[in-house]
Amino acid sequence: MTPKDIKLQPTNIKKACTLMLLAALSFSCMGVFVKMASQTTSNNMIILFRFAISSIYIWSIFGVRALKKQKLHIKTKHVYLHIFRALNSFFAMLFFYYSLKYISLVEGNLLILTNPLFIPIIAVIFMKIKTNIKHWVAIVIGFLGVILVLRPGFSIFNFYSLYALAAGLFVAITFIFIRKISHYDHHHTSMLYYFTIAFLLSLFVSIFEWKPLDLKTYLILLGTGFFGTFYQEFLIRASSYAPSRINSSLMYTSLIFSTIFSIIFFKQTPDFITWMGIFLVLIGSLLTIKAAKKII
Repeated sequence: MTPKDIKLQPTNIKKACTLMLLAALSFSCMGVFVKMASQTTSNNMIILFRFAISSIYIWSIFGVRALKKQKLHIKTKHVYLHIFRALNSFFAMLFFYYSLKYISLVEGNLLILTNPLFIPIIAVIFMKIKTNIKHWVAIVIGFLGVILVLRPGFSIFNFYSLYALAAGLFVAITFIFIRKISHYDHHHTSMLYYFTIAFLLSLFVSIFEWKPLDLKTYLILLGTGFFGTFYQEFLIRASSYAPSRINSSLMYTSLIFSTIFSIIFFKQTPDFITWMGIFLVLIGSLLTIKAAKKII
């Protein structure tokens, strides 16, 4: 049951589309700043700033509410769900950010967006939810695209691409937890636990690597945290206006933004085989999202 104090928004596809386009743009911008930062500082430092800024943002929201004596939505009866969600999200970002140091922005973005392909597999193994043959065909098509992008066995194969693919797996698990949490807690409650736990984890893994940085790197890290935070804000708000299947489909517009940014900032353009892989992953993922009625 959904708590009475959580106000459900009526379905509004126009608002959901606008918010998801902003989420996709924010996600792509975050990737640009992560890739820039990876050239001058460690992955753990990037993660630290990402979640430090997100934590300041969500704590500020709760601080303002406290001053206005509004309901805070801090208490939860499902702490374990928030912990598992935070851990999976943290490792997803850790792997994704690390991969961007070595692979193109487009490739990294595509591989983390393979999460819809993993969700049915996770559901079959751990949730005992059956799926039909059309669903499996869609998954196979998607992973054929992944193979074209990764090109295992060829000299062009980049081992670090597997980190981005692993991030996609962690994101898939995260979405299942987010969907479960949404039945019980306010979306800002979810963000509070996620950002706080992730910040503490990032503080732990980076505390021994701290070193002074130049002003340019600090500004880039601030950009990472800023766009990463608003990606989450837009994504969660969109989920209150439209079903997950619609929002997940719209998230693939981030590939368009990432391609443009990759060409402008890093002079990287996908080759023909990578484009074919992108096409197959898109088709497979969109068909999987369309078929996923009982999972997310």
